[in-house]
Amino acid sequence: MLFRRSKKIYTHIDCDCFFASCEILRNPKLKGKRVCVWWDIIIACSYEAKALGIKTWTPIWEAKKILGNTGIYFSPDHNYYTEISDKLMKYLEYHTLCMEPYSIDEAFCEVTGLPEMNNMSLWTYIRKLQKEVTQAIWIPVSIGVSNTRIKAKIYSKINKPYGIYIWYNQEQEFKLFKKLPIKDIPYIWKAHQERYKYGCTSIHDFIGRWFKKLKSEIWKNWTDLWLELCWVNAFVVKKTKEVKSIWRSRSFNKQMTWNYIFLKEQLLINFNRVFEEIVNKNFEIKSISIMMRKKDFSTYMYEYKLNDFSNSRNDILEIIISLFDKNYESNSIYRSTWVVLSKFRSYLPRQTSIFDTPLRSKEHNYELTKIVNNLNQRYWDHVVSFWFSLLWKWKEAKLGILK
Repeated sequence: MLFRRSKKIYTHIDCDCFFASCEILRNPKLKGKRVCVWWDIIIACSYEAKALGIKTWTPIWEAKKILGNTGIYFSPDHNYYTEISDKLMKYLEYHTLCMEPYSIDEAFCEVTGLPEMNNMSLWTYIRKLQKEVTQAIWIPVSIGVSNTRIKAKIYSKINKPYGIYIWYNQEQEFKLFKKLPIKDIPYIWKAHQERYKYGCTSIHDFIGRWFKKLKSEIWKNWTDLWLELCWVNAFVVKKTKEVKSIWRSRSFNKQMTWNYIFLKEQLLINFNRVFEEIVNKNFEIKSISIMMRKKDFSTYMYEYKLNDFSNSRNDILEIIISLFDKNYESNSIYRSTWVVLSKFRSYLPRQTSIFDTPLRSKEHNYELTKIVNNLNQRYWDHVVSFWFSLLWKWKEAKLGILK
């Protein structure tokens, strides 16, 4: 079986500790400190925190135990992170031949022929690109360079942070692949590693497997990875799919409980966070769901479909509380809760008259919610949402319902 070897040059540009770096950019006094961005688990952390063993997916209680009083924690501000990401993508799109976004903080870029056009060596050109990207977004980036995308992605992680690794020849690659474990290949998950833990521990071992046998053993995606590692362009970067739902969850594994008030409070926190994102994206929704997971990991989802699209905070919250009240089981112990909002459309302001008091009230409430979100982004940690929560508790205690 013959394949055409790639003669193109791809770079994989990957921001270093992106979310944590964004928080340091916003407050330069945090530089050199143990910064963590979390939401029940650690989403991102600075290299100072990583040096003590903090990793992505580390539970927040474990991170606080390790870091003690030296840790600085932030809730994720996705709007701010998206702004920085947009700057990165726009810069790369303008300064490279072809830019393919891969996630919020990384992209593949083709630079075939650009070093020669600028009378530079490949190394000099990539170093210049790295400096210019860093100056454009003020966040350090690491770059891997190869003739296929997957290899470029593998190489970008070798010399982090703020590193560069460039492929030069096949002999150099084979020596490197003998040292790199199979888990360094993208899309090789733990279950796959377990299947091939005997006789296929390195990337070099993976390449050495017979192509047809590999295809029959697993599936086509792995054969694409095999081709990419053997100098053949086979990987296609999928375009970002349209968001179908927005959800937030809270796990309290160490505080598993049947407590009605505690569970409702956690559900309210989920709602505050997910509704903030709905307003920021200027969406209206038509489907509201809650999910509750019991001690034995059995998960139950309860859905309510609106007759028309809505962005009324009180209406949505009343439905969530109603779903919870109807399905809560006092004899069950719960470990986590979710709020899921789906079926979106862009918010359409309605034409109102001076006599249409309820509708005008909804429009004003929506504008008020936008102001609340702006305050939360400025002063961090959903301060205003906290006061909403207290108000909700007081009204529930006095009236039994939230109006």
